[in-house]
Amino acid sequence: MKRITINLNDAPETRWNCLKEYKNEISVLINTYLNDLEDVVFFESVLDYYKTSFINPTYLRELEGIASFTEFTVDNLLIVNLYYDALKLVFGCTAFSLNSNKNNLHARNLDWWSDNNSLRKYTKIFDFEKDGEVVFSSIGWPGFIGVFSGIKPKKYAITLNAVLSQESPNFASPITFKIREVFESVDTYSEAIYILSNDPIASDSLLLVTGVQEYERVVIERTPSKYSVRTPDSEGNLIVANNYLKMDNKNIEGDILQESSCGRYSRVEELLVKTKPKKDSECFTILDDEKVKMSITMQQMVFNINEGTISLRI
Repeated sequence: MKRITINLNDAPETRWNCLKEYKNEISVLINTYLNDLEDVVFFESVLDYYKTSFINPTYLRELEGIASFTEFTVDNLLIVNLYYDALKLVFGCTAFSLNSNKNNLHARNLDWWSDNNSLRKYTKIFDFEKDGEVVFSSIGWPGFIGVFSGIKPKKYAITLNAVLSQESPNFASPITFKIREVFESVDTYSEAIYILSNDPIASDSLLLVTGVQEYERVVIERTPSKYSVRTPDSEGNLIVANNYLKMDNKNIEGDILQESSCGRYSRVEELLVKTKPKKDSECFTILDDEKVKMSITMQQMVFNINEGTISLRI
């Protein structure tokens, strides 16, 4: 799998110049999701206010840099980077975390509809470095500067699952940018948990966070303004799909994610009781199960937090 280095010591406008050779991939991805978002006018109508008030200025400068060598404007790129907050109904995702052989393993399927499987084909690992050291790594795509799945080696990992609550979206930081900000600025698992739990965010989310100690594994159930933290079950396993389990939330009519979520959750639970994975390949066996993996699964990954490694299948 191609790994791309993003040097955080570089000026934001030039950090992503390494993507110039991937201009075609960026064009396919951005056009695909701009087409999806044609009818989503919420962000377009308030975009100037939103980006001035809630988007990290450094990230806007990064998008300016990408815009300089593509056919897209900064606003085009920003809207697509806000895709999760604008249109979560095409997201799935199933993830779990466990402790095995003194290592914490964090496994997840990223389920996201993609025209012509472009998300699968164009997946990259981005290593964000500063002063010659890897600060964190993310699994993403050219043109997306936030984080859906990532690891701070030998510190913690975070993955995002979609969910819907009764609460309205909020004017706040988009969750994928918030996750990146945590990776960049926070060194410890406990600090990451605090920020991801308490900072306002734009929309609902489920965050699986895994540290290096056996007990450092939680699911943060979020709405824009509220949170609840869920810990491992009596077997020491922690599973997350696309529904709230601890936070009170009524079913939302037409929530296709929630409709399939319970089945995936129950199947992972059943498999973990039968055989507890001891290595990455055994985690992939669960992720590959026909009742867990979806037709829209674009990425499968396992983070070994203690060793700081990423195993990825696409």
